[in-house]
Amino acid sequence: MILIALAAACAAASPIDDYFPLIPGTRLTYVDGNGLQMVEEVGKPVELPRNETATPKSFSVSGRSSGSELFRNENDTAYYVGYSDGKGKHLSEPQPRLRVGSGKMEWQYVSDVPSELGPVSCRVRGDSSKGPRRKVLDREIETLIVHVTSQLGSDAQRVEVRDDVIYGKGIGMIEMTEATKAQGQTVKKVLKLVKFEPPEG
Repeated sequence: MILIALAAACAAASPIDDYFPLIPGTRLTYVDGNGLQMVEEVGKPVELPRNETATPKSFSVSGRSSGSELFRNENDTAYYVGYSDGKGKHLSEPQPRLRVGSGKMEWQYVSDVPSELGPVSCRVRGDSSKGPRRKVLDREIETLIVHVTSQLGSDAQRVEVRDDVIYGKGIGMIEMTEATKAQGQTVKKVLKLVKFEPPEG
């Protein structure tokens, strides 16, 4: 019993849960550079095949739902495992979205992502490291600095995306700058956290 309790305590104290919390009922509201509002809400865990579970994060933009993504935290890594829409759950091979450790952490993966023209190759590299403490909304918290580069497709049709993200301990993502380069043009998008609502009770 003591060993089980210790194992449970270690699991609960996992650093990935600090920076990528999956607590049902949590709502985060972001605003982009044009004032457009996006809301992210964590749902209740859902069952998957092979006796596994995942936690959905639903997204809405200006009140209109854009579906939900499914995540699972294991050890030091948050994995994306698929998405859910009105037609059901669409699962994929687990893909690392974030790693958290005592020092700099890195990850990479290669996969195919669906598109209107069929599957497109996707290559991703990411790294994370501790950032400075900063005030976020009504609190001062520790931060995590994350850089992720993605390449979709190849040759002239290749799309390159760079995400520079700041995560806040106990909150999740607090700021993101995304630059998408396609056909020689780069489009930037910025999201900033403006409201954090933990679950009631």
